[in-house]
Amino acid sequence: MTEFETSLGALPDPEHDHDVLLVAGSLPEVARLAPVSTAFAEADRIRAITVATGPDPMSVHEAFEALGVPADVTVLLREPPAPHPAAIAATLMARLDEVLVDLDPSAVMVYGGGMTAAVAAQVAFWRQIPVVHLQSGVATDDLLCPFPQEANRRIIGQLASLFLVAEQSGTGSSVGPNAIAVGETMTANPQPADLWFARLVRRVWAGGPRLVLVGLDRNDSLGVLAGLPDLLEHEPGIEIVVFGKLAGHGAAYPLLEHERARVVSSMPLAELVQLVAASAVLVSDDPDLVADAPGLGTPAVLVDGPNIPQPGDSIRSILSPAVMTTVRQIIATAGITPVTPSDGLAAARVEQAVAWMFGLCPSPLLGSQSPTNTQV
Repeated sequence: MTEFETSLGALPDPEHDHDVLLVAGSLPEVARLAPVSTAFAEADRIRAITVATGPDPMSVHEAFEALGVPADVTVLLREPPAPHPAAIAATLMARLDEVLVDLDPSAVMVYGGGMTAAVAAQVAFWRQIPVVHLQSGVATDDLLCPFPQEANRRIIGQLASLFLVAEQSGTGSSVGPNAIAVGETMTANPQPADLWFARLVRRVWAGGPRLVLVGLDRNDSLGVLAGLPDLLEHEPGIEIVVFGKLAGHGAAYPLLEHERARVVSSMPLAELVQLVAASAVLVSDDPDLVADAPGLGTPAVLVDGPNIPQPGDSIRSILSPAVMTTVRQIIATAGITPVTPSDGLAAARVEQAVAWMFGLCPSPLLGSQSPTNTQV
């Protein structure tokens, strides 16, 4: 296996004057950057190069594939990093620096405050490459909440040249001098192919039921599965989707005929992203999925997991008998999922803002075109 899963010679021909690396190190980052890559391709005035990296680069590579945007470059690590943030940052820093030297991009785009985003922004700054910060989340007043994403977000904020935020923010705001509202790019990802799931997601975002998403694989999670019928009985405003190896267990049979439950043995990643984002709470015994959930805007319960709590941690590691109590508490405090209206043009707004940064159009606002640009 080579260090770069895709060689430089396999990249698209450089037919554009500017190129942007879209660097992702986790599923939540892919979910925001994949639609941006598509928007760049459709506008056809800036070349976007998707980079899959992070502590587990192959899982990021697979996430890009699942969302319909293959990774142009997959940065393989010479050895798996230790789980501590310092070890992850040290491993990624040298590898990402090599990528920037080889590709020499016009800019680097990162999302949010993950470790990969922070490292990529720092390395780009050292190489005097402009950083575009796509961050749809709302900043908090607590440096330790969420940890370490909020601190990383602030660090990137000191290094970025262009800030793309979800909500309207005036020029010169505390985010940065070039703050442009683009919306939530994740909404531009493909909707679930399963019509039942697609309708469920639409109903949730329209202010309908609260969704409890349950992914269980281990036999010692059977107690959680057995408690779901009672949860449905006492929480009339929820619907439940169960997936994983335990979906075929006898304990799941009472859910099969329930009108507010759906049980499936497997869940395609593209559909899983949409369901996690729409859920009021995720319950799973998969530590990786639980770790990704907060980045998609959903609190998560890790069943009997080895999670070590950090300041501001939105992951709860719960023993199986207490999971239902915790889920009820989250549902009671979370309320109805906030609805963020979307016109589906967030990714196109990102492309427009970057084109403006490069001087390819007179305005960062979508709809303003340069004389040489015929379609945004």
